[in-house]
Amino acid sequence: MDRDHPPATRRRILAAAGALFAERGFRATTMREIAQRARVNLAAAHYHYGSKQALYLEVVRGEFDKLEKRLAARGASPGAPLERLSRGELEEMLRRRVETMLETVLDASSVHGAIMQREMTDPSDALPVIVEQFIDPQRRAMDRLVARLEPGLSPAEVERCTRSLVGQTFFYLTHRPALLLLMGRSRYPRGIEREAAEHITAFSLGGLARLAAERREERARHAV
Repeated sequence: MDRDHPPATRRRILAAAGALFAERGFRATTMREIAQRARVNLAAAHYHYGSKQALYLEVVRGEFDKLEKRLAARGASPGAPLERLSRGELEEMLRRRVETMLETVLDASSVHGAIMQREMTDPSDALPVIVEQFIDPQRRAMDRLVARLEPGLSPAEVERCTRSLVGQTFFYLTHRPALLLLMGRSRYPRGIEREAAEHITAFSLGGLARLAAERREERARHAV
């Protein structure tokens, strides 16, 4: 049943684990169920990944690796240089990042959105590792972009703006059942990721400009 090559066995275990973690969450999923779905024996599942948490983190790592590849393909990876980009290029990078996040969390063929949503509502013991290794690098990249767009904002303001941007993006995941009812639809229309990304970007850029203008006015008053 599990006599195939080790890489193929690992891939089957990983795929089975991702599907079950997305369906049931970390706590409700057992290594035995993962082994059964992957068509391997329990010893093989433990041999290849050790513990359930190690396997869970490998699933999450794989999902964030896919996000990184999508961002890199659009020139919007976390490590992308920003210093020489024009205002228009910075705004386009923001739109690309938002659209890529939307595509990732709303992708029906991916477990990324389901696993992240479960972590936000029923955090596992792995969440501190997920935040440190996978979420925080993305947060820092967005902070850099926001700070580059509006250099006059304080670090605390930049961080709040990043939270607002991410919150608007994840709204389409966390509120999907109610939003679909309000829209009178059974599923999101094709192209909603681009449409929503354009709105979130324009709305957020307006907010950033307003905050920056207020800070300039404050500094001018204090300078008098």
